[in-house]
Amino acid sequence: MRKGWCGFDGCKDCYYFVSRLCRGCSFKMCLVARCQRGFQYTGITSPRAFCILRPYCPVKSKERVPLRIPSLNRKSMVKVGLEGFVSEIDIADDRSWFWKHGIELPEVFVLLWQLLVNEEVLNKASSKGLHDFLGFSGRIFLSLVMPDELLDRLRIEDYFKLINDLRPDATTIPDSYTYVDDPLFLSWSQTVKLVSLANDFLKLDIPLIGSVKGANHLQIDWTIRKQVEMGFVSFAMPVRELFEDNLLDDLLPGALMSLRWFSKKIKTNFELLLYGIGHRLKYGGISSYSNLSWFLEAKHGRYYKKGRLYDLRDPEIRFKECNCGACKGLMPQEIIDLMLDDKEAGLRVLAFHNLLDMKEALSRTK
Repeated sequence: MRKGWCGFDGCKDCYYFVSRLCRGCSFKMCLVARCQRGFQYTGITSPRAFCILRPYCPVKSKERVPLRIPSLNRKSMVKVGLEGFVSEIDIADDRSWFWKHGIELPEVFVLLWQLLVNEEVLNKASSKGLHDFLGFSGRIFLSLVMPDELLDRLRIEDYFKLINDLRPDATTIPDSYTYVDDPLFLSWSQTVKLVSLANDFLKLDIPLIGSVKGANHLQIDWTIRKQVEMGFVSFAMPVRELFEDNLLDDLLPGALMSLRWFSKKIKTNFELLLYGIGHRLKYGGISSYSNLSWFLEAKHGRYYKKGRLYDLRDPEIRFKECNCGACKGLMPQEIIDLMLDDKEAGLRVLAFHNLLDMKEALSRTK
């Protein structure tokens, strides 16, 4: 871009560039350059009088507040040891609590946001701890991935209190919102915030799962590198929205490449869980998957077979027996008949069949 538009005499004098938070003015999404060309972002730079990024803007001003990279601590950590498929459950719907119905799996994810929107369940779980509340003897991982509108409600002290009350066996670090179509400064601000929160979480005496986040390959690589410097060896990458927007194939290979590079550099094996997706991808280096689709799809009458999703009435699978621990020889047609007789019993068989099928299909990734 035109020299001087951003207020600096070349990239070498720019804090954001020398800190590797910017690729320079040749990168077309530079917020300052776009602002100078007349682009406006509703709620951010439009109307100009209320621009929330004005304190950071270098244009025609010597006073600015650069991003502050946290001074990182380090903690000796070992891998959490994730299975090929770690089921999520709906903590407000005990029909998804599969262990109550004789299905044995070693670990589950509980979603913090489901507790935050249900005060009654949150109070019960906080008073007893997750293990006693759920009656589950396996490992419980707490997921802090949540909708954007809930993220800004929680301070670090709130996270610590919730984790101490709920007493999970491991937790992810707090989530952040980074979108590929946001102005870069916003996604960088969120990326730095995530790293800062990961650093704060080192104070917890609990196994931690780092986060692979970012709006581009540079942010993803920087986020991984900083967490590796802190000692993280287990990571989760929230991918549901990336998958739905056809962006996963653009960003996942870069994340895997970064993890492989750091693995060779520091002679440490990492594990990566893809969070929010329930079928195998073609990429190597993925340790495990996690989602709740086994339960959600069952409520819509959908049936998994070898990791693929079918309608119960699909002739390809409708009259084929299944000998999993839930079906015990039933065909999908017989599940349909059972649902007509007893909807809840039929849903239970279908949901737990889906769970066991996904576990079998995704455990082969190991």
